[in-house]
Amino acid sequence: MEEMLTEALRQVPSLVVLVILVVQFLRALDRRDETIRSIAESAHAAQASATAAINENTKILGKVGEALDAHRQVTADAVRDGIDRSAIARP
Repeated sequence: MEEMLTEALRQVPSLVVLVILVVQFLRALDRRDETIRSIAESAHAAQASATAAINENTKILGKVGEALDAHRQVTADAVRDGIDRSAIARP
């Protein structure tokens, strides 16, 4: 029994070192997880911003397309009617 107690006391320093290593490892994991969460939040914010910009650009592109279609129609009508509108545009 005394030998077992002596051996247990001899192992205490190793056990303390092991506990310290485990605590440091868990803290490192926590810092890593916090960094990953921060990166994920930044990525989601950037993705939302990019999606909003794409949606706005799509709306504007649609309006530009409508304006071009209207201009083409005016030009086609002028050609069909034989009207030279280029003289009107000059100062």
